Amino acid sequence: MSVFLLIAFLSFFSQPAIFAQTDTALLNEIEFKLKNRSTNVSAILADQHYLPLHPHTPFRELIKKYCTSNPVSIAPDTEPGKKIKVLATLKDVNGKSIPGAVVYFYQTDAKGWYAADKPHVGGNSGDQRHARLFGYAKTDASGKFEIHTVKPSGYPQSDLPAHIHVEITGLAGYQPRITEFLFDDDERLVGNIRANAQGDAFIISEPERTDPPFQQQFKYTITLQKN
Repeated sequence: MSVFLLIAFLSFFSQPAIFAQTDTALLNEIEFKLKNRSTNVSAILADQHYLPLHPHTPFRELIKKYCTSNPVSIAPDTEPGKKIKVLATLKDVNGKSIPGAVVYFYQTDAKGWYAADKPHVGGNSGDQRHARLFGYAKTDASGKFEIHTVKPSGYPQSDLPAHIHVEITGLAGYQPRITEFLFDDDERLVGNIRANAQGDAFIISEPERTDPPFQQQFKYTITLQKN
């Protein structure tokens, strides 16, 4: 079975769990906390109590609604893997920073899995809309946003390199941009795979040293075309 057929097979039989009444109560609890600023999005995403909600659309909509330009942590402290910091800047084709843009991102974990218990999530756009490790950030006055996470791995039984999916859509005056952040030190990112990634306009960054608890940091610049 090819890698792509395997992914499709796993996705089909890996639907997100049904949303329960108890989950609705948790959602109300989360919105109350966020609305009253007794907590923040990073704390909610890192809270083990709320991890089962991550694949569900209503939870993700809350995270989007209350996202800010502060650094956002999308993985709990107990998440296995290398802790990394991602620093990104959003600019137009003239090099002007774009503030106030909402950026969506999602990734695999250190095993290369999108779901908590399987590599892929099926149904209703699958991994894109239900990945466990995800977040939203709003660019600050300088067009910057910052993600704290663990370094993802490429898909199991695949030669695709590790990546973070990044999407900017619905921003007035600009064309949508869907891209990937890749890592220059990824052993899979070689030869034709690297050439294909560059041809797809994915963004590759070299690792830099940074302060604990992070083991690496990566910097990216995303360019948006105007309408």
